[in-house]
Parts: sequence; C-alpha cells; structure tokens
Amino acid sequence: MKIGKFAKMHNVTQDTIRHYIDLGLLVTEKKGGQYQFSDTDCSDIKKIIEYKNMSFSLSEIQKLLAMQRISGENSNSFRKLFLSYLEEKKNENERVISQFNNINNSLREKINTIKHQDNKDVQKLGFPLSSIHLLKCPECRRQLNLSEGIIENNNVIEATTNCDCGFTAKIKEGIYVDKRHVRTKLLNGKRMPSKEEYLAYSSTQYNNFLYKGMALLVEQINKYQGEPKYILELDNCVGFFLMQFIKYLPPDSIYILIDYDYERLENLKRDLENYYNHKNFIFLCCNYESMPLKDAFADIIIDYQMTRKHEELTGEKLYDVMLPLLTKKGIICGVYSYKEVQNYNELKSLYDKTKMQELMHNYHLKLLDSTDVGPFTESISNVGDISQQKMFQVIYACDKIVV
Repeated sequence: MKIGKFAKMHNVTQDTIRHYIDLGLLVTEKKGGQYQFSDTDCSDIKKIIEYKNMSFSLSEIQKLLAMQRISGENSNSFRKLFLSYLEEKKNENERVISQFNNINNSLREKINTIKHQDNKDVQKLGFPLSSIHLLKCPECRRQLNLSEGIIENNNVIEATTNCDCGFTAKIKEGIYVDKRHVRTKLLNGKRMPSKEEYLAYSSTQYNNFLYKGMALLVEQINKYQGEPKYILELDNCVGFFLMQFIKYLPPDSIYILIDYDYERLENLKRDLENYYNHKNFIFLCCNYESMPLKDAFADIIIDYQMTRKHEELTGEKLYDVMLPLLTKKGIICGVYSYKEVQNYNELKSLYDKTKMQELMHNYHLKLLDSTDVGPFTESISNVGDISQQKMFQVIYACDKIVV
C-alpha cells in the first residue's frame, strides 16, 4: 500500500512515516519512486506506537527494533534488553509520579492555606485610640473632638470628628474621611488601573526595575529606622511600597497611609485585615494639604517617588506640608526617579538628578546615604521627538539640618 493509506491506517502523518524511515525504524521498499508498505511494516509501526506509548525515546526504540531484527522477538537477548528498558522506564515513571505527588501535596497545602485565610475571623482595622491625640483641625490646627463613636479592639471604627471652628469629618469603617476631597484617582484622564490591569500592560523589566529600587529603600529604612513610633508613607499608588516593607515593620510602629480615593484605601485596608498580621495603621482619605495631623510627630517619612509627582500634578511643593510633621531626630527615606534624555538637550534639565539635589538644599536637608539604580531604557512617544530615554532611581536617606 502507498504512504497515504498506510499513514491513515495507523493514525499518523506522512511526515512522521518519512521521519521513521529516515531513522531506520521502518525498512520499506521503494518501487517506481514510491514507498510500498507491507504487512511487516504494519507490524513494525504498531511496535513503534506501542513503545512510544510506554514513553520510550526514538533512540531507545531504534535499539529495541535492531535487537529484535537480529535475534528475534522471543530470544533471550531481546527479552533481556526489553526487560531492562521496561524496568528502567518503570523506575523513572515511579520517580516522576513521586515528584508529582509531592507537587500535588504542596499545591493542596497552599490551596488550603489560602482558603483558610479567606475564611478566618478578621480583626477590623481602625483609627488607633492611642493616636487620637494626633488629630488636629486642618483649618485652624486646634485639637479635633470625637463623638458618636464605635470602638472595637481599641480602634475607632465609626465616629464624627469636629472642631469649634466649624470643620467636621467622619471616621468611616476605620478610615478618616474628609468628604471635601474624596474623588476617584485618575491616570491620563481615566480611572487608576487595578493591579491586574497594570500587570497586563506593564513590562516585566520595568517592574523589576521598580522592585530593585524598593528593595534598596527597605535596606535604607532598616539601616536608619531604630524603633519608630510613627511612619508616614507618601506614595501615589497607596500601599504599593508598603507591600514590600510590611514584613519588616516593627510590631508597635503605626503606619500612616494617605489617599483621596476612598475605594483604593478601603481595598488596601481589607487586604491588611485579611492577610497580614500587622494591625497598627492610620488611614486618611484626604489631600496632603488637608491632613488632620499635628506637627513634629513622624519618626520616618517614606517618600516613594511622590515629591516630584505631587509637584507635577498640583504645582505645590509637598515638602512644605511634610517637613513640619517630622520630629527633630526624624528621617526621610525615599526614591526619587529621574531621566536623562538623549537627542533632546533642551529638556534635559527637566529630568536630571539636580532637581533632587536642589530640593534637599532648599529645605536644609542633610543627605545621610544614597544609591543609584539604572539605567532602565524605555521607548516613549509622547514627549517631543524623544525616542529613547534612560531612567534612574536614587534611593536616599536624609535628615533635617539643625539651625
């Protein structure tokens, strides 16, 4: 029979048949330029398929067929060779089965752990009672009063805050809310993407570049932090840096998170309640300029690329608001990103490192330590005729110069 019929009969492709012929697995006569397949070829292809179903390689099948052809299928030589191959393959499969069983056990444990986390009782996070003294009216700077409160586990969950000057705000589900400033966070005119949406369009290389900067920032904080009572985070993507730092947080430290997007704060709070052991947080839903916090309380301010971002968005200098919150011995640790532009010298001053150096000089800050990360090169298409730009990160720690 011809190759087409032979291949169809044994449910393989013609290319596979030709490959087996080239390897000598099939020994087929050619007549008139065409292969003619016999009953012997049918027997051989059945053997090849049988051996492949046992996971033998084509090289192993070659050796088995060669021994069969020179000694016979029922000879001691073939039986001995075939038995050794079968036992070796059986032992190999048992090792693989054992490996997969171990993997399945690990998967089962992880699944059960995650499901257990989802089903466990959670402690609600709220405004710590021990930190009520921090609350100052953002309008007149007098102490805020609390009323109509619900307290659970020493956290204020629901309350009204008010001042004699007429200012009022709420603590809602444990989050301080200044309703004057609550709004949805936008990026390029659209709602800020979720983590899943961000991951879908961001590059692995860029994410790794950011991750490296965060890892070095964690090292800087751990180097200088001591035992801070209050840590204030400045981050455009609220909690983005916290997720890398949280395992290093001293248990008694109170970490303060600020964002005007209530939904994003609420989602972050829910994750912290459900999946993390650290329970000391303050959540503020307001603008930076309207934070209800007294001066000189923060031991550490973490500025994760927010200083420049805030100035770009509002035109305001964020350090005008933040530096009064720092204690005399407090430090600022942060990441400052900058770009060196190629083929567009006119814009270089907008992107280079001198902006950070000027910032520190203008606010009488003393640099304690710094590390540069980069360059990371990314293609852009929305700034003039720049086609490539090199991005860097400076990871730094500084404190206030005593004057």
